[in-house]
Amino acid sequence: MNRNRYLEDANKNDARANLPGRLKLLLGLVIAMIAALILQLAFLTIKQGPGFQSEVDRSDQTVEKGNAPRGLIYDSTGKVITGNQSSLAITYTRGATTTTSQIAEVAKKLAKYITIDSTRLNDRSKSDYYLISDEKAAEKVQNAVKKENPGQASSWSTTRLNNEMAQYVMKHNLAKNVDNNVAMIFQKMSGASALSTTYIKDSDISDDAQAKIAERLSTMPGVKIGESWSRNYPEGDDFKSLTGTVSDESAGLPADRLHRLLAQGYSHNEPVGTSALERQYESLLKGSPSQTTVTTLGNLKTSQIKYEGQAGDALKLTINAEYQKKVQQILEDNLPGGNVQGAYSTVINPYTGGIYAMAGVSRDSSTGKKTPNQLGNINQAIVMGSVVKPAILATGFQRGIVTPSSNTMNDQAIKIQGTPEITSYWNKNGTPTAIDARTALETSSNTYFVQLGMKIGGQTYSAGSSLHLRSDAFQTLRNGLGQFGLGTKTGIDVEGETAGYKGLTTGTNIGKYLYESFGQYDSYTTLQLARYVSAIANGGYLVQPHLVGSVMQTDKDAKYQKTVWTAQPQLQSQISLTDDEWKVIKDGMYQVANGSSSHNTGSALHNMTPKVYAKTGTAETKTNGNTTFTESMVVYVPGTPFAMSLAIPGMDSYLDGTNGRIAKQIIEAFWQMVVAQQN
Repeated sequence: MNRNRYLEDANKNDARANLPGRLKLLLGLVIAMIAALILQLAFLTIKQGPGFQSEVDRSDQTVEKGNAPRGLIYDSTGKVITGNQSSLAITYTRGATTTTSQIAEVAKKLAKYITIDSTRLNDRSKSDYYLISDEKAAEKVQNAVKKENPGQASSWSTTRLNNEMAQYVMKHNLAKNVDNNVAMIFQKMSGASALSTTYIKDSDISDDAQAKIAERLSTMPGVKIGESWSRNYPEGDDFKSLTGTVSDESAGLPADRLHRLLAQGYSHNEPVGTSALERQYESLLKGSPSQTTVTTLGNLKTSQIKYEGQAGDALKLTINAEYQKKVQQILEDNLPGGNVQGAYSTVINPYTGGIYAMAGVSRDSSTGKKTPNQLGNINQAIVMGSVVKPAILATGFQRGIVTPSSNTMNDQAIKIQGTPEITSYWNKNGTPTAIDARTALETSSNTYFVQLGMKIGGQTYSAGSSLHLRSDAFQTLRNGLGQFGLGTKTGIDVEGETAGYKGLTTGTNIGKYLYESFGQYDSYTTLQLARYVSAIANGGYLVQPHLVGSVMQTDKDAKYQKTVWTAQPQLQSQISLTDDEWKVIKDGMYQVANGSSSHNTGSALHNMTPKVYAKTGTAETKTNGNTTFTESMVVYVPGTPFAMSLAIPGMDSYLDGTNGRIAKQIIEAFWQMVVAQQN
């Protein structure tokens, strides 16, 4: 009889020892799988449980966003120059599971009480509404599309089929009778992402419409009567150019920043700064919208404030609003006609970089229409002329070409082969006349600075000779101008600044070097001139200009404020000159505004109190095919927080003194309106 080892070993306690190897392996796999399931269950319950619970809650809850007021913008004296005005608004918050059919139903009801602008209604939204709101029509369209695409439509996804149906509606103009107002409301609602709030109408809501909508909110899920904010300008609309603009709900987010703003949590039609300070300081001005959690349990809705919201931070500018308006008026009142293209002026504190006024007016020379353009100070590049001569003299000092005690040269006709003859306006005959650096500044001698420029470029002037400058001459001269900030962006805290334009320097353009040496080639902005003259006024420090003097944090209602940031002077570089060299430059500028030479260029500034230091400039230009001129000027008063720049491009008259008359009025207004007010 065969031996049965299972019966023989039945007295053993460990039954596993009697199992064959395959059963042992199978048992091990089962135990391992059970252990893995236990671990996964624990992971889902403990680690991911809160996440799943929030998803469950999300389907029952909606977070409604409010519209926080933007931060105000004040002038240096505390006047509001950019404020807010509130108005009633109709908002819609799309639920997590809301269907397009439900949206269409709500849109139809809401359209009975409000009318919105439908100019931005697109054909696709109108077609979608047509298909969703009329089931029979949708069925006919679907059959027609399938008939046109036999054998293909059956394999299409739902999205592809919907697209084809919408295209069919548009092709055959089937939605022509759809009410545009309803379709536009539908477009706005359907464009909102799940759980986000969008504005259907943010102004001009009548009391009657408000009352009727309020009575029917329970029949229009997601619709709410809220509040919206828009900008106003208590000190006048002219400040818009300076402080910037904000988009409204109809325009939506700017296309060039759309994806970035959406990633930052903006809604599609949320207001956002689009230009100037509104854009530059968007992150501070925008504020934080309130959040309210709305929970739905059957027919019962409850709401709880999750976050009360925070008004945007306020900006306090260095601009003095009254003085800004005065400077703007001075420019407009004194602007000549003809080919004149505008006038720009910046008044700045040379020690801090804070700007008191940045006024500007653009002029259409064909119609004579004037338009406020304060930002023309930073984005209009102009050939400025002789105002740059102090910077050329400084470069001559640094290169050892002239010294404080040895700086006399002849004002004479400059005759270089291949270039037009150059003379000073007061010495057209070119009679050699010995003048020193101070007098060269006072009388604005072009030929003095041409000779100085040639020596900087490695050549001493000789009548009738050809031009044979060093290869780095242009760059050396531009470096000298650049140390004063001419030809470089100032870094002002507003977008859109240009560095100006630097002309070509090779081939036949090498002769332009002579014109560069007295300011008639490269172009600069009026703000660059303000930083440049500030460096002369403060003893050689290039200070970054700024418009925002401080930032103030407010409570949620923008009522209480505290200063959280104050601008400090930002030094960009330092100009290296000796005290004696600075004295020659400043003495020359003093003589411009106070000198007795018969060829003095700053007579309009004589006898001012306190005494001013200045440099005038004139550059020959072309406007509308005509020979025109740019008049410019820089002014400062030693030991005071005042420096000014001025540019008037496109003038028909030559040396008619317009720059001096305007400058004098701007200077006098500063002492009366800014200094007197501070004291």
